[in-house]
Amino acid sequence: MDRLKTFRKYIIWIIAFYIFTMICTYVGLNATYRDMNRIGTWPDGLIVDIAQATSVNGRIYGKVTSNEENNLEGKYIKVQIYTKKGNLAGCKYLKIENTKLNEPKKFAVTFTYENIGYYKVDIVEDSVETQKEVIKIRDLYKDIFTDEELRMYAIVSLVLTLILI
Repeated sequence: MDRLKTFRKYIIWIIAFYIFTMICTYVGLNATYRDMNRIGTWPDGLIVDIAQATSVNGRIYGKVTSNEENNLEGKYIKVQIYTKKGNLAGCKYLKIENTKLNEPKKFAVTFTYENIGYYKVDIVEDSVETQKEVIKIRDLYKDIFTDEELRMYAIVSLVLTLILI
């Protein structure tokens, strides 16, 4: 019976350590983000909720809303990020699809680049030139923009690996 109680204590300590590690990781990662400054004016129907960067990566989260005067279906959100010195570091296009009138649709952009200070967000029309530019820019800046889900899975797997070792 004593062995079962000891085993139960070890399990509780491991779970408590795991929760503590996850909380410290979350707080530690999010404490390093600083707000970025925007360049230009906001297009109609676009709201940026979070635009933050660290010294090595960043994130931009926002919402786009299509209304009767400004139908955004099929258009692109163009996100440009600039260094602190004002040089263009990267550009990304996000296609606006499956929008309903007066219903916000969320978008997210994450990137890995050093010393980002500014960002600019525009809405551009879909055209042949835009599609050519999207393909060109996707290949040009493919190493800068990342998928947030992949990064989160990497962090969780790293923490689990460290716990099990």
